[in-house]
Amino acid sequence: MLYTVFATFAFFAASLAAAKEKYNEIYRPQFHYSPQKNWMNDPNGLLYHKGVYHLFYQYNYDGITWGNMSWDHATSSDLIHWTEKPIAMKAEHDSSGALTEMIYSGSAVSDASRTSGFGTKNKPPLESQSIAYSTDEGITWTQFSGNPVTLTPPEQYADQYENFRDPFVFWHEESSKWVMVASLANLHKLLIYVSKDLKNWENVSEFGPVNAVGGQWECPGLFPLLVDGKKGHEKWVVMIGINPGGPAVPDRLGSATQYVVGTFNGTTFVPDSDNVYVQEPSADSYVFEDWSASTFAAAGWTATGDLVGQGPVDGTVLTLQNADATVGTLSSRSFIVSSQYIMFQFGCCYNPYNATTYNTTEDSETTINLIVNSAVVRTATGVSGGGIVWDSWDVSDLAGKSAHIEIVDTATGGYGHLQVGDIVFSNSSLPPEANWVDHGPDFYAASSYNGLSKYERIAIGWMSDWAYGADIPTYPWRSAMSIPRLFTLGTVNGETRLLQKPVSISSLEPRKPSYHNSWSRISNKNLTLPVSGKALDITIKFKAATSKATGTFGVEVRTNKKSQKSIIGYDFATSSMFVDRSNSGDVSFSSSFPGVYYAPLVPQSGGYVQMRILLDWSSVEVFGGSGESVITAQIFPSDASTDVSLFSVGTFKDISIEVYPVASSWK
Repeated sequence: MLYTVFATFAFFAASLAAAKEKYNEIYRPQFHYSPQKNWMNDPNGLLYHKGVYHLFYQYNYDGITWGNMSWDHATSSDLIHWTEKPIAMKAEHDSSGALTEMIYSGSAVSDASRTSGFGTKNKPPLESQSIAYSTDEGITWTQFSGNPVTLTPPEQYADQYENFRDPFVFWHEESSKWVMVASLANLHKLLIYVSKDLKNWENVSEFGPVNAVGGQWECPGLFPLLVDGKKGHEKWVVMIGINPGGPAVPDRLGSATQYVVGTFNGTTFVPDSDNVYVQEPSADSYVFEDWSASTFAAAGWTATGDLVGQGPVDGTVLTLQNADATVGTLSSRSFIVSSQYIMFQFGCCYNPYNATTYNTTEDSETTINLIVNSAVVRTATGVSGGGIVWDSWDVSDLAGKSAHIEIVDTATGGYGHLQVGDIVFSNSSLPPEANWVDHGPDFYAASSYNGLSKYERIAIGWMSDWAYGADIPTYPWRSAMSIPRLFTLGTVNGETRLLQKPVSISSLEPRKPSYHNSWSRISNKNLTLPVSGKALDITIKFKAATSKATGTFGVEVRTNKKSQKSIIGYDFATSSMFVDRSNSGDVSFSSSFPGVYYAPLVPQSGGYVQMRILLDWSSVEVFGGSGESVITAQIFPSDASTDVSLFSVGTFKDISIEVYPVASSWK
C-alpha cells in the first residue's frame, strides 16, 4: 500500500534552497534533473497538470544505492528548471523499523471527470497505481482502502505474480475508458486492462513476445502519434524497457528501451508487420551446427565432465543434467575461418570468461569461446533469466586461421547453466532485433507525460544503466534524468520511425553561438577549436568528399590535448554515428563502462550528415539526422578537460559547426 507524506515540509524546503547554491559538485548535471542527494532511478508518474510538469521517480531517501524504494517528486514549468518537492510516497516500515513495503514503478493521471469518485468537484484527484490519490497538486497522497486494484495477473499466468508490474495508465477518449498496460516481465508479455473508474479492471488482451527478449520486459508505455504530422494518419507506439539484454553494454548485460509501431483500438495493440523482426542469419549462411544429432559425440563434439554421453535438448545445448551443478565442456572440430561472422544463439546464463581463472579449478563460467592457437580470441556469455537470442563475432581479422569452438559450463551456483542454439558462419551481419529508442547505454525506463494534448508526447528516461548504475563516481547524489524529449513519428527512408527532439534549452543559452565556422574541405587532420566548456550545445553538419568514402569524421569533447576525450563521430563505411567513451575520464569503476556505441544513420538529402550534441558535466546525448537515431552516454572527465576539436580520417567537405554554451539551470 502507499503512504501519505505530510511531515518535514518546511525543513525540507529550506534545506533544498540552501543546497541549490551548491549544485556545482564535480560531475553534477547542470541542465539535467538530479536530486539534491541520494539514489534515483526510474521516472514514474509523469503528469502535466495546470501548467506544471510533475516528475515522480524511484528514490532511496536514506542512501546512495538502491533501496527503500519511494516516490520522490519534482516540478517544473519548462522541463529545464526543476524544484525538488517533499517525498510524495514513502516506503513503509513496521513498528520495529523493518521495511514492509516499497513503492515501485507506475504512472499518474488527472481524473478531471472524477470517474473514480475520489476527490471533489473543485479538486479532482491525481492518481497513481495501485492506487493513491492527491487533491493538492501531488504534494500529499491518500491511499485507496481497496488496494491493490490488480493483485495478481490472469489465472493462466498466476505463477508470474512476483513479476507482474509497472502499470502505465491513460484515458482512451474514443472508448471513454481508462487503459492500463502492465508487464509480465519474465514472459516478455504486456497485459492490457480497461476500467471505467480506475478501481475495477478487466484484462482484455495481451501483446508479446516480440523483438528483443534477452532480458525482462519492464516499464511499458502506450501512446498515439501522427505520422509526419498528418491528420488522420494515426499510429500507436508501444515502448518497452528490457533489462538486461540491451545492445550497448558487453555481453548484453545492460538495460535499454525498445519501441514497436502499430494500431490500437482501445483494447488490442497490433504491431505493424514491418515492426516485427525475425533476427536470423541470411539464407546463404553456412550452418556449422544445428544440434540435430542424438548425441554430442555423433555431432562431432568432444565432451568432458557431466556432458560425456549426453546430447542436445530440443535442438540446443542445455546444461541442466544435474541442475545448476552440471559442469563440462564441448569442443568442436577444427575449421578454417573463411566467413566474416560467426553467429550463434545463446540464452541463459551470465557467467563471463575470466582469463585469470580460465582452465583452473576456480573457473566459473557459462560461455561460448572461439579458440585460435590454444588461446580464447572471442567469447560470449548469456543473460540470466533472458530468452535465447542471436549474437555474433566479427572474425574478419582471423581469416585463414585454424580455429575451433568451445562451449564451457563450469558454474555451479544459481543461474549456473547455459543454453546454446544454432551456430552459423556468414558474410552478412545479423539484421536488427528491435527498434531501439536510444542506442547508447544510458537511457532506460523511459516514461512519457500524461495530461498533454493527444498527439503531444514528451518522454524522460533514467540516464544510467543497471550494469554499473550503483558504481558511478558521483556524490552526494547518484543518477540523473535524460533531457526531456519530444516524440514524433516520421517517414525516414520509407519507414515509420520514432523521432526525438530535445526540449528547448534556449533559456540557458545566448542568442548567438559563441563559436561558428565552416570549411569547404578537411582531410586527415585534427583541428583544435577556439571554444571550450563542460556544458555545450553543438550542431555539426558535413558530407563525404566522394560517394565511396569510408572514413570517419566528428567531434572530440571534454579533451585535455592528451589521452582524455569523448569522441562523437560518423563512420561512412557502416553508415552509423558513434560515441566512444573508452578514454572519457574515470572508467575504472566498472569493466562494463568503457565502450563504443553505434547507431544506424543514413545521410540526409544531398549526402549530408547532421548531429546535435548536448554535452553536460557528466553526459553526452547525440541526436542524429531528424532525431531518428540517438545515443546517450555518461562520461566522467576531469574538470580540466574542456577542449573541443574536430577529427577526420579521410576527406570531407561542406562542414559547418555551431557551439552554444549552456548555463546552469540551478542558478
